[in-house]
Amino acid sequence: MKTAQVLFYVNAAIWLLFGATSLFRLAGSQAVVLWVVAALMFGNAAAMLLAGLGLGAQRRLYAYFALAVLGVNIVLTFTDQFGVLDFATLVIDVVLLGLLIATRRLYQKK
Repeated sequence: MKTAQVLFYVNAAIWLLFGATSLFRLAGSQAVVLWVVAALMFGNAAAMLLAGLGLGAQRRLYAYFALAVLGVNIVLTFTDQFGVLDFATLVIDVVLLGLLIATRRLYQKK
């Protein structure tokens, strides 16, 4: 489970990088949509961080939250431009999904 937590943290770091890069590109921009996209990237990084932290508690609710975050990320990866970092996050997301499915017995009612 530590592996899954670390991968969530790595994914959060990548999304923080995405968000920061977007903010630097937006300097002086008035395009509200671009600001919303940057905010969503930071929100995604926060969700990844929370999922990683929550997995340590080994509770079913946190596992469901982590699965939901991964599901949304996997689907949304294909809705925008697809680059190297997108591919990296997709690979991490798929590996994490596999890890969560393989370790689902750890998340019993507590």
